[in-house]
Amino acid sequence: MKQTKEHFKQNPGVECIIQSLGADEKTAQRLAQMGVLPGVTLQILRIAPFGATVEVSVGGGQSFALRKDELTALNCRIVAMPLTCPDLHPEIAYRIRSLSGGKKFQQRMETQGIHPGLFIKITNTTMPGIVLQLIDQKKTVTLGRGEAEKIIIEVIDA
Repeated sequence: MKQTKEHFKQNPGVECIIQSLGADEKTAQRLAQMGVLPGVTLQILRIAPFGATVEVSVGGGQSFALRKDELTALNCRIVAMPLTCPDLHPEIAYRIRSLSGGKKFQQRMETQGIHPGLFIKITNTTMPGIVLQLIDQKKTVTLGRGEAEKIIIEVIDA
């Protein structure tokens, strides 16, 4: 499944592996000095209100802000994303990687049978919520968008 850089930079919770720093040598050098290197995992944490800067975490530790053009220059392979990302497809199976909400949210998800490691398919995203098919449990669950954005999923390599 191909995802665009545009998709990746506009969604907090997206995690990718950097493949290259882009063609602009000055930008690539600045990124390399900050620890943004090919092979490193980059996670989108927050986006500024007008989208000019994006807070990222590199390698699961250091966090800092990147300008939109620096982020666009990166060539990345997306490995995880929130359940609310627009490019999800019903015919593809996903695995829940993590739940990013608090204790009550995690308890609520557990009572519905939703937990890390669970295989799911998205059956409907057109309603106000998102309908999931829990593959292992052979049941469906409807989530609100607020709940869905706290669920980080990954594509299962076929």
